[in-house]
Amino acid sequence: MPILTQQPIYQTALSLMLSAVIMSANVNAATAEEDPQTAGAWESVPMPSQQTLAQAVHSVLLPNGKVLIANGSSFRNTIVTEGDTQKIQEGVDSGDYDSVNNTVLFDPQTAEFAKIPSPPAIQHQENNDLFCAGHLQQADGNVLFVGGTGRYYPGGRFTGSRQLNLYNWRDNTWSDKGQLKEGRWYPSLVPLADGKIAIFSGLKLNEPNQINQGLEIYDPLLNKLDYFDLAQIADSPFNTKLEGSSVYDSIDLYPRVFPTATGKLLITGDEAGIANVLTPHSSKKSYLMAVAKDTGGKLSVSFEVGADKAETSKAYGTAFQVPNSEDVVLLGGLTGTNDIGFGLPNKPDIPGASVASSLQRWQAPGKTGTKLGQWSQTPAFLAEPRANLQAVILPDKEVLVVNGGVYPEYRPVYEPLLLSPNPQANGGYDIKRMKAAHLPRLYHNGALLLPDARVLIIGGNANRAARDSVGNVRVDTIRDAKEFNVFAKLTDQAGQPKAFTLEEFYQHPQSYYAEGDTQPFVPAEIWQAEIFSPPYLFKPGVRPEIIQAPESIKYGQTGLVTVSAAEAAGDLVLVKLGSVTHSFDYGQRLVDLPIAIKEHKAGSALIKFNAPSNANLYPPGYYMMFYLNAAGKPSHAKMVRLES
Repeated sequence: MPILTQQPIYQTALSLMLSAVIMSANVNAATAEEDPQTAGAWESVPMPSQQTLAQAVHSVLLPNGKVLIANGSSFRNTIVTEGDTQKIQEGVDSGDYDSVNNTVLFDPQTAEFAKIPSPPAIQHQENNDLFCAGHLQQADGNVLFVGGTGRYYPGGRFTGSRQLNLYNWRDNTWSDKGQLKEGRWYPSLVPLADGKIAIFSGLKLNEPNQINQGLEIYDPLLNKLDYFDLAQIADSPFNTKLEGSSVYDSIDLYPRVFPTATGKLLITGDEAGIANVLTPHSSKKSYLMAVAKDTGGKLSVSFEVGADKAETSKAYGTAFQVPNSEDVVLLGGLTGTNDIGFGLPNKPDIPGASVASSLQRWQAPGKTGTKLGQWSQTPAFLAEPRANLQAVILPDKEVLVVNGGVYPEYRPVYEPLLLSPNPQANGGYDIKRMKAAHLPRLYHNGALLLPDARVLIIGGNANRAARDSVGNVRVDTIRDAKEFNVFAKLTDQAGQPKAFTLEEFYQHPQSYYAEGDTQPFVPAEIWQAEIFSPPYLFKPGVRPEIIQAPESIKYGQTGLVTVSAAEAAGDLVLVKLGSVTHSFDYGQRLVDLPIAIKEHKAGSALIKFNAPSNANLYPPGYYMMFYLNAAGKPSHAKMVRLES
C-alpha cells in the first residue's frame, strides 16, 4: 500500500529515512536527563513495511505473546479526483474488501509486523467491517469480534453491523459465528464466570446513530445468543427516568462495565461517546445488573439502580478495576458533550462542556456498608485535563496512565503518569510523571502490557486519513468547517510553507503547523509504535525468572512454580491478557496468588501458590503469570490458562 504525502514516497527511500529516524529517536532516549530508575525509558519500534501499516484501532494480546491489530475500514475517508485536483469524500465503502482488509500481527520479540487476512467484507449479505467492533478473548484464547461498522453516512453518522467473527490465535484464521439480533457499533463485551460474554450497547443496523437497547449474552460452547430488551426490564437504564426529568437514562456507546464478586455487573455510566449521537448523556446514575439461570438453563437478567456519582457521565475517559479488588476507577474524559471535536480551534465553543481531570472510585457494598456500594471523587486528580487516555495495570499493581490529550483530538499529552497505590493519598494513588513519549497519540490509541513486563504504545488518530481507489493513504488532513475534511496547508513554526513528509514528521513530530493554529500539527494516523519500560525494570539486582510453571490451573486449587532469584517476600500474580479499544481495556485484571516457598536449591526456589477462587472477578481464560521480587522487579511472564 504506497503512501502519499504531498508527493509519492517509495519504499526504499522511506525505509532508509525511517531507519535514520529510529536511530535518532533511540539516541535521544539514551541521552535524556531522566533516570530510567525513576522515569522509565522509551524505545521506538521499527516502522512497519508499507504492507503492514495500521493505525491500531483494536489491539489484543494473544496467548502466544503476539498482538493482534485489527482496524477494518479504519475511520478513513475517500480521495476523489476532480480534474487536476484531489478532494476528500466522507467515509469509505465498508463492503469493499480492500478497504477493510487491515489486520496485522505484531511480534514483540522480533519487533516485526506481519499482515494477515481479515474476515470477508460481505457476510450474510451484509457488510462485515471490524471498525468499531467489540472484542474479547474467550476462555480458549480465541478472540470474539462483535458488530462493527454497517455503513458510513454523511455528517459523521454510522450504523452498526450484526456480524460475529472469531479469530483463532493458533492458526491465524477467521470463522463466521452467525449474526446478532440487531446491529452493534461501539459495543462493550464483558466476560462472565461461566465463559459466556455479555454484549452491551452499540448502534443499530438500519437506523443511523440509534442506540441498541438490547442486551445479548453469547455462549461460545453452544454458539448461541440470548436476547433481552432492556427497555422492558424494571430499573434498567432504559426504563429509569433521570431525576426531575421525563427523559429516560441510557447505556451509551462502549459503556464501561465491570464485574463484582457476587457476579453482578456494575454499569458505571461512563462511555466512549461519538459526535452527533442522540443528545449528550448527562446522567449521574450507575446500575447493578444480575444474570440468573433457572433449572432448565434459561437465562434472565435483573437490575438495581445503583449509587449516584459526583459527576455526570463522561466520554473518552478511561477506567480500570483495581487489582485484587472490586473497586472501579474512572479517570478523565469529556463531560457536557460527546462531540469528539470539542476543543478544536475551528469548532465553536460548547457551553457547559469540559475535559475532566478527576478520578472517581466505586467501592463495593462490603467495603462501604451500603447496599449498592458508594462513589467518591477526587476533583483535580490529574495535573491537567485528559481525554482518550489509557490505563495499564502493571504486575506490581501500579497503573500506567498514558496517551490522550487535553482535548479528545487536540493538544496531545506526551508524559505518562505512574499511579502507585497509597490508601492515604487522594484517590488512593501517588502520582509520578514519567519520561515523555516521542509521538503524539490521540483518538484510537492503544496500550498493552507485554509478557516481558514492558508496555506497547501504538496507534493514534488526530483526524481521518484519506484513501484513494488503489490504496494510497494520505495523513496530512485536517477538519474544515465548510468541507468536512481537506488536505492541510502546513508551515514551519515561523509560518513558512512546508511540504509534509513522513520522515520529517517521525524525526521531528512537532515541526509542522496548520495555517491559523498555534499548536503543532498531528497527522491523521500514527503508524510507528513505541514501547515503554517502567521504572521497575531498572531496579538494581538480578531479575527473577519463572523457570517452570503449569500450563493450566484450576480455581481454588494449589500449584507449583520454580523461580530463580526468588525471595521470601516476593509476589506471584496473574494478569489477564489485554483487549484494548477506545481508551478502555476489556481484558485486563490482576490478582495476587498467595505463595509459600517450599524449598531452595541451586539458586532457584520451588514455590507453592493458591489459584484464585472467584471466577466472577477473574473469569476463565489465559493470564500472564509474573513473579516479582521484594523490590518489585518482575520476571518475564509465563502464559497460564485459568479454568474450572
